[in-house]
Amino acid sequence: MASVGRWLPWVALVLAAAVALVPGDRLAQWLPESLSKPGRDQVLHAAGFFFLTVCFRGWQGPVAAPSRWIPGALVILILFALIHEGIQILIPGRTISSADLFADGIGIIVGVAFCLLLSQSKKSKSY
Repeated sequence: MASVGRWLPWVALVLAAAVALVPGDRLAQWLPESLSKPGRDQVLHAAGFFFLTVCFRGWQGPVAAPSRWIPGALVILILFALIHEGIQILIPGRTISSADLFADGIGIIVGVAFCLLLSQSKKSKSY
């Protein structure tokens, strides 16, 4: 199971990168109409980066201290968010959006907070 935790963040990043490379008109065909309303894109960005952050929690193993996984995860996820958003200028029907980048950051912050709370909860139950 530990090996899954080591590979999962990288697989998730590859899948997220693949989605970023899909042309806008094709992406609109794949998503339900309810998700293509204004503001929903940011919800998807925040949820996606929350998921990526939680995936990175398992990167250093199940008992890793926050100081072991958070700095590396933050660097990787922030760089990925910038590249993920920046590359969209090259994709037909896609644009760079500061709102999407902000939502990515919110997802990362909430993901880190969630992992820290979960870690604290597990520690308090073990006493």
